[in-house]
Amino acid sequence: MQVSVALRARAKLALLLNSLLHAACQGNDQERIDPRNLRTFRQLLLALLAKRSTRLLMLAQAILSQRRAASVKAVAMGLGYFLEKAKLPMRPFATALLEAALRRFALERLAWYRGKVLLVIDPTDSAKRSRGRGKRGRQMQYIGRVCRSKAKAAGKRKGKCAKVPTLKAAKGKASKRAAEVATTFGYVDIWAGLVLKAKQFLPLVRCLFSSNHLQRKSQNQVEEAVLAEALGLLQSVGLVAMVVGDRGLGRKEMIIALARQGQDLVFRIDADILVRAAGIDGEAPLEAVLAGQPWFGEVEWDRGKEGKRRCRARAVRGTIRFRRSGRKDDYVEATLTFLQLVPIEGDEEPLVVATTLPLATLADAKGVAGVYAQRWAVESAFETMHAWGQERFMVRSWEAIDRLLWMVALAYALVVLALQDGKLVAFRKQAVAVLRRLSVLGRSLTVGKLAEAISLDFGKHQAAWASVWFG
Repeated sequence: MQVSVALRARAKLALLLNSLLHAACQGNDQERIDPRNLRTFRQLLLALLAKRSTRLLMLAQAILSQRRAASVKAVAMGLGYFLEKAKLPMRPFATALLEAALRRFALERLAWYRGKVLLVIDPTDSAKRSRGRGKRGRQMQYIGRVCRSKAKAAGKRKGKCAKVPTLKAAKGKASKRAAEVATTFGYVDIWAGLVLKAKQFLPLVRCLFSSNHLQRKSQNQVEEAVLAEALGLLQSVGLVAMVVGDRGLGRKEMIIALARQGQDLVFRIDADILVRAAGIDGEAPLEAVLAGQPWFGEVEWDRGKEGKRRCRARAVRGTIRFRRSGRKDDYVEATLTFLQLVPIEGDEEPLVVATTLPLATLADAKGVAGVYAQRWAVESAFETMHAWGQERFMVRSWEAIDRLLWMVALAYALVVLALQDGKLVAFRKQAVAVLRRLSVLGRSLTVGKLAEAISLDFGKHQAAWASVWFG
């Protein structure tokens, strides 16, 4: 008799979730969570893992047998009510769950540099087709403008109605048309989390943003709040962090504020900012200042999916200033080191990063470049979560969107922890067996592949999953 391949250790994953929920409820200073809401929470989390989707109808299919409803549509309506109306303090509860997950990680599983963990912050856009107005007031709430993806923008430019404006066009008309090509409707979600070994990512804090929200008018302020909350969470568990960010976050105001607080950072920036450096009178463009510096040697620039590039490296130490009012003496400043990596072959734009780390040797330059390369961990996480429907949600209210995105973050964090936890070795081996049987394993067991194994096993053993998940 042939024994079927299955995740027989699925109960260990349920025990892992139970331990996280227990820790979160113990540390939650909100009022006691209604057991019915907690049960719906568990159902929704299991449905996300099983279906890897944010469409309520698909999620309802996974938990129909666990709900007192006669149809999938009725279950979907119940999930919609839970996301929008249920009295559940989702943000503090989810943050407590993620903190509990962090405490279960062994220190050697985290990515370190100079005795500090790497905290990455990055926003992701969710483009939606809604134009901000709907019949009977049922449009998505507070929907704003986001950057259009490069692929969609390129597709638009091929059509008649999306021609790139010429220099001869009227200034106002050209600006309006350019904005139409560059942006679309949607939401911005700002995430901050830790980099793990093998460039994996553990989310810690996230916050939804829209320029049309009544309170959240500034994305810069939301990013600063997310970063401050993440740093506070790490401090509560005894970890000191180094902040890593891409060019969109490398603005002078944030960099100067972090540097003046003594916070180590590695941020990509544009080379057109003005700096004060030794041997130069007044301020000069950073690009010009770097051009006069000697080369350290060759450094490898890890560009993620685009591969690695051999580059020549040079650096300079300088002071940057930020003025909010425009008055001559009303400014704040900070002194940092700026590293530039210029590709030896090709015409790619050079990489320029600002850092508080010491940078005097070629080894230091390689270390800083390596720290910035770890930022790809969050991009890989976004790619996996996008495949789970992170940007394809169809709920309309702001509260429902935010709660659903928190559920995606928690589902992802649970799989990341399952991939690292020492007590789930048998669970991972069985997941590999399931994937190999279907020839879909790939080179290694990743977060996405482990979630796929859960989904495949759930399709054949729904009753077994329900018994361990809710028993």
